[in-house]
Amino acid sequence: MLFNYLDIETETYDNARWYQTPAGAYPSITSILGHTFSQEKIDSLNRWRDSRGHKEADEYTQQRADHGTMVHLLIERFLKGEDVYALVPGKIISDADIAAFKSLKFKLKNITSVWGQEVALFSTKLEIAGRCDLICEYNGVPAIVDFKTSARIKNDADIHDYKLQLCFYAQAHNEMFNTNITEGVVLMATNSIPQEFKIYLPDFESALQIRAKTFWKNTI
Repeated sequence: MLFNYLDIETETYDNARWYQTPAGAYPSITSILGHTFSQEKIDSLNRWRDSRGHKEADEYTQQRADHGTMVHLLIERFLKGEDVYALVPGKIISDADIAAFKSLKFKLKNITSVWGQEVALFSTKLEIAGRCDLICEYNGVPAIVDFKTSARIKNDADIHDYKLQLCFYAQAHNEMFNTNITEGVVLMATNSIPQEFKIYLPDFESALQIRAKTFWKNTI
């Protein structure tokens, strides 16, 4: 790896994930965002759960999470030069997982230099931590890259929280390693259709700070 990335342990309590960083226990960026959804989004999610039935909704959510995890694994193997389709103990690589990976495969050629994968990062300024999918050069430009899966085509407005997530990773990496990463890339497999979103991350620093302050206000 280009930088000396730390292996940071995590714990879950108060319904949030916390990283035991050298500077103290910091909540994960996903917990920050998950605990500060807008009321509109909360109401929308509740209506969806009610319409589908809570048990079925939970099962569907878990299926989508498992699909995303497997696609992440296949991409990680590909970037490491490992056998992408090697058996995973206790799990099945489904046709949908393979199709999603293949849909993003041609986008992966834009990754010209890998700095780190599944890297734990933290910011003492924001008091947040998290684990980033990929830090690399994308088309020769330093970037934070996040891999997502979706059951429907997304537009730019749909990925606001993803932008905040990548914004945090960039700020934390810049703080820890004196870099100047300003570009984020979301690569999304949507039912085997690839989507690419490029984001200028400094534009979302204020929105990220507001969500972090809201989390701490509600937590303390």
